[in-house]
Amino acid sequence: MLVDLLDQSIIAMKEIYELEKSSNDVQKQEKNDKIFSNVVSENHLMVKAVTNSMSQLGFVISQETRGKVIGLLKSSYDAVSRGLIQESTANYLQKEVFNIKKAILQEWLNYYHRVADQKINMLQTIKGIAPEREKVDYASNKIKLGASWDFKQDNLDKIINSLGFGEDGAEILVFLKKVASGKASVHDLTPDIFNWLKENNMTSKLAVSFR
Repeated sequence: MLVDLLDQSIIAMKEIYELEKSSNDVQKQEKNDKIFSNVVSENHLMVKAVTNSMSQLGFVISQETRGKVIGLLKSSYDAVSRGLIQESTANYLQKEVFNIKKAILQEWLNYYHRVADQKINMLQTIKGIAPEREKVDYASNKIKLGASWDFKQDNLDKIINSLGFGEDGAEILVFLKKVASGKASVHDLTPDIFNWLKENNMTSKLAVSFR
């Protein structure tokens, strides 16, 4: 009798152990699947953001980083093909996407300063004659924030074009930059620019002289 009860207890303990083991395996797999899902989402956001920055700002990641991104996408595809995300694979992909994002952000920071600093300097130069100075400050601050990229980036030209220069904003900005650098001439006073100067009561702020 005691032996039978002992045998039954051992069997019950084995069943409990198998259930616990199965439960732990499920939880572990759910954790791996969640990590992989986050990796895929970050991959998508990262690739989309870099593509947009290439078209809007001409930002291009290095060949080395590009190779790592392609490798990451291939590893993700291979993991899906196997039908089961192993813990080692999930951890590797998570670490790899972190390192790639870090590399891209550093390359972006270097590139952004070359592009944005010139824009910010130009805005500060024309601030004194811009129709709405608060918009110039807003645009400058917005552009500065772009250095801390979270893979969501406004178009710099769209920001600058919202300064209140109207449909002829690009032409006016070119003219104002020439004025600021002392390179503007009578030939630069097109009818559109002259009308803009009159509409904003700025004709008295400009002086004409011989070089």
